[in-house]
Amino acid sequence: MANKYSKANFVNKDEGNKPAGGQGSSQMKEYEERRKRLNTSAKIMAIVVSIAMIVTAFLSAGVFFLQ
Repeated sequence: MANKYSKANFVNKDEGNKPAGGQGSSQMKEYEERRKRLNTSAKIMAIVVSIAMIVTAFLSAGVFFLQ
């Protein structure tokens, strides 16, 4: 079953039936741009979570050491 961005939606269409602007490629570009932003956001969140884990580990070790 093909989704909205699948190649299967565009493979079987005739050249004469395609819109002049190339709607399929514009949708694909929007999808790729959105995916690129998502990948960047995921990398930033991974870095933030890693830093938070390291800080938490050192804080808990410090509290354990002081007791």
